[in-house]
Amino acid sequence: MAKQELSKDDRLVVRIDKQTKDEFMARVDAEGKNASEIVLAWVREYLAQEPKRIPDITQMYADLEHLKSKIAVLEDEVTKKSAA
Repeated sequence: MAKQELSKDDRLVVRIDKQTKDEFMARVDAEGKNASEIVLAWVREYLAQEPKRIPDITQMYADLEHLKSKIAVLEDEVTKKSAA
């Protein structure tokens, strides 16, 4: 992927405890990397993943109600057959 020009006011503020930040920065420095580049790579990797489908609760409820009514009909048929 070609590098994009980022303006200095494009920011993402993340709250992180001091120890974790210090460890992250020390590792980034030791590897001769830039913290922003690492975080941006993580963001791009995340965006490249297929999004997880969130179930439609309203549709699930409608499906459940439909199945309940089908079960009621089948139960009624079984009751009628066993009574005969």
